[in-house]
Amino acid sequence: MAKPTTVGLLAIQLALALFVVVVVGAGERGEQETGSIVGTVTVDEDDVPEMQVVDVTADQAVCGTEVEDQVTVVGPSGGVANAVIIVSGAPWGDTKPVPVINNAGCYFVPRVQVAATRSVITLTSEDDILHTTHAYDDRQRTLFNIAIPVPGLRIERPLRRPGPVRIECDSHKWMRGWVYVTDDIGVVTGRDGRFELSGIPSGSYELTVWHERFEGRSERVTVAAGGTAETSFSLR
Repeated sequence: MAKPTTVGLLAIQLALALFVVVVVGAGERGEQETGSIVGTVTVDEDDVPEMQVVDVTADQAVCGTEVEDQVTVVGPSGGVANAVIIVSGAPWGDTKPVPVINNAGCYFVPRVQVAATRSVITLTSEDDILHTTHAYDDRQRTLFNIAIPVPGLRIERPLRRPGPVRIECDSHKWMRGWVYVTDDIGVVTGRDGRFELSGIPSGSYELTVWHERFEGRSERVTVAAGGTAETSFSLR
């Protein structure tokens, strides 16, 4: 086989250098063409009900004698936990949430989460009692109803259409959770009511908010390349 000439080696080295420049440059442009959105979801203190407790009548050895009704979780500054923020018109990219519903301490954990449409959710339990994970769509139709009699089982089910999915346990009526299935990027607020979304392509977007008890108006934001847009929601 003939050895490459000096001119041939130089041509190969130049081609490799150009390839590296193109690839790195494309990656840098991709990073620069996205931004972030941060914000807070709050509620007027006059609209905040007191945290309620529910008497437990079954499986007290595991569940205790009473549990919190976690429909409304509001921090000291009025921040609302478990509110869902959706970036309308910004579909999920390669990075998507991995949804899991865990039965832990006779609660669904997490209480609220987001999932991409056509993703698969894992159902499991830590409790040494019978739980059911009974999912209803926004038309009140059963999506699945899975009995989990022992801890450690892992069962997968598809989430085929967008919208809020209500989760209940047929064995423990106070247990409730939500999976908000969405085509577009979404996030759930933390206990302080704050949220952050990163990797949003630059542009103008309508942000919608969903909460299982409160309601709020959508907000519009403009995301600049490399910048951070700030917004807030006030629920009632």
